[in-house]
Amino acid sequence: MIKLTLPKEPYWLDLGLDVRIKVRPCTSAIFYQARARMNQRLQALGEQWRNCKEAGLATDNLPNLDDEPTREALAEQYLTQGLAEAAILEWEGVLDAEGETTAKVEAQGIRDLFDAYWMIAERFRQQYTGMRELLDAEKNASGPESNGTSETGLTTAVDVESKTLPVPEAKSTHKASAAPTSKTS
Repeated sequence: MIKLTLPKEPYWLDLGLDVRIKVRPCTSAIFYQARARMNQRLQALGEQWRNCKEAGLATDNLPNLDDEPTREALAEQYLTQGLAEAAILEWEGVLDAEGETTAKVEAQGIRDLFDAYWMIAERFRQQYTGMRELLDAEKNASGPESNGTSETGLTTAVDVESKTLPVPEAKSTHKASAAPTSKTS
């Protein structure tokens, strides 16, 4: 069970390395916008790869989208970047290339940050889209326990008596006998 009390106002996320970002709440509209951006970028990259291949140009500098793990990794990367591009309003701890002033929050700056610091991108994705934080915020009693198992609930089923009888023990038909005797003729 969930409550419809998600944040309605922007909030801050701490991503480590002294980087903080202020984000819009993660709504369906932001998620679908990010997914559309992901699909556009994958499609453009695929067209670029095919055009280079058809023209006989080298494709070594482009990811091979025919390789499933490569395609899945790029989809994750582009979705995370798309979420950030749609969500980030401002940031702290992200400096421009000269390292003197705060970098502008824009699509290329977000991509540069996430490309250079994958752990920042991963923390963003986990914190921004993470259900665990939502459950913690709601104090949902049915969330996972710290040992990874679900909390047990009340027993609602009534115990039923077994109608089958246990298997009877087998009686031993083997009798102990004396040592064999040998007959001599």
